[in-house]
Amino acid sequence: MVATAQNSIRSLFELLGLIIIFVIVLVVCYYTTKFVAGRQLVQKKMGNFEVFETYAIAQNKYLQLVRMGNKYVVISVTKDSVTYITELAEEEVCQIQKSTSGSGKSFKEVLSGLYKKSEEQ
Repeated sequence: MVATAQNSIRSLFELLGLIIIFVIVLVVCYYTTKFVAGRQLVQKKMGNFEVFETYAIAQNKYLQLVRMGNKYVVISVTKDSVTYITELAEEEVCQIQKSTSGSGKSFKEVLSGLYKKSEEQ
């Protein structure tokens, strides 16, 4: 019986040790993720490149409007390549933005519409 009690205590300490190691790994992952995200945010703010808009053409195929300094470039992005398509003037980008800004529904409107449909069924 003494051996069984010692094995139970040993198993309990092993379990507590594993829980402590698990918590330490979680804390390290949290701070590592926070550090990497902070570096990327600083790089994004200080960089001259910004993906202004992305449009999905097909699965893994996109058109992207990228701002580089004061130029706007349209590129095609696929799994294997990035292809230059054209350059747009800033005035053209602003016209496109104004013409499409009021045409769609907000996320809240779409969500409430889906909620109403589910209630009807």
